[in-house]
Amino acid sequence: MRKILAQLPSLRLNIANDSPRIAYCFYLFACSLLYTPGVASDAPLNLDTYEPDVAALLEEYQNESDDVGSMLPSVLAYQGETNARTFVDFARGIISITAVDATSLRRAAVEIILTQIDPSVIDAATANDLGLVNSKTQKPFFYQQIIDQDKLPIASVWRAERFVDFLMNRQASTQSPSLTISLIRQHKEIAGAKYIDFARTASTKHRIPVPLIMAIIETESSFNPMARSRSNALGLMQIKADTAGRDYFSIIKGYSHTPTSTHLYAPANNVEIGTGYLSILADRYLAGIYHPLKLQYAIISSYNGGAGNLYKSLAPTGGKKAAIARVNAMTVDEFYWFLTNRHIREESRNYVKKVTRRMAKYENI
Repeated sequence: MRKILAQLPSLRLNIANDSPRIAYCFYLFACSLLYTPGVASDAPLNLDTYEPDVAALLEEYQNESDDVGSMLPSVLAYQGETNARTFVDFARGIISITAVDATSLRRAAVEIILTQIDPSVIDAATANDLGLVNSKTQKPFFYQQIIDQDKLPIASVWRAERFVDFLMNRQASTQSPSLTISLIRQHKEIAGAKYIDFARTASTKHRIPVPLIMAIIETESSFNPMARSRSNALGLMQIKADTAGRDYFSIIKGYSHTPTSTHLYAPANNVEIGTGYLSILADRYLAGIYHPLKLQYAIISSYNGGAGNLYKSLAPTGGKKAAIARVNAMTVDEFYWFLTNRHIREESRNYVKKVTRRMAKYENI
């Protein structure tokens, strides 16, 4: 099942000394209250003034966040140097900004278009930096994912300001200042391309197929490198430091260690640890499943719900030996049906469907 792919060099990003110096403060975990800036905290945002997809994002964020920020892996709550709140929904492909006035709104919109949301470039511990352009590509994070009114990518202050002015004129409203920026339809393909070299390197090292790695990244975080869940799973592959993180260091590295959040937010580290954990599932927790496709389905299910819940789904006693014997006695189609219809966790049933469906798009990369 696990094929060895050629190892390609990892992408290394650094801050360029001559990058455009856009002063800002990047609070990854500070945007916990979904209220219009400048309005009393007990006055909730009027969602009726937003487009349906934006209203759905804001309502979901309001219901699924805590006092340190977003608990939706696909949503990044970003607050820059302006008195504005910005929400990036990597799954829906929309950016929603609210501000106290039009000037702050314009500055916040230009900032998010030109910034570099990547812990390889910024310090994830302090979330503060000045050089925002990727020194390797000389492009902002959303380059090609956001295009202007002329269908051109944005990489300069002039073009960003021109596009924001265009949007603000089109979206002018009597309500409190707000703006929606849509990513292009192919935004996930562009976002995923940033991490493909990490997946290829990890694939070669751990003998896990690249399509499986990429499909899990898309399903877990929608390629949001600063993703955080309710269970405090972090980064692209949603690694929990005290479970998958500890297993990786104990079993693969050979020593006890719990990785820090800064370590897990770095894309290269996150993909390495997540892929390493997939190999641990295959070689240790699911050892004994002989058919490669059934093993792959079991890995996907266990990455989401844990091997223990897979055992419990298959055997009343939850015993590994009986569970694996039942897997081996099933056909491939029977096992897939079982995982997507009889697994004890609904989330895991849906997770298997999503990952297996998304793998196809990465087969030829």
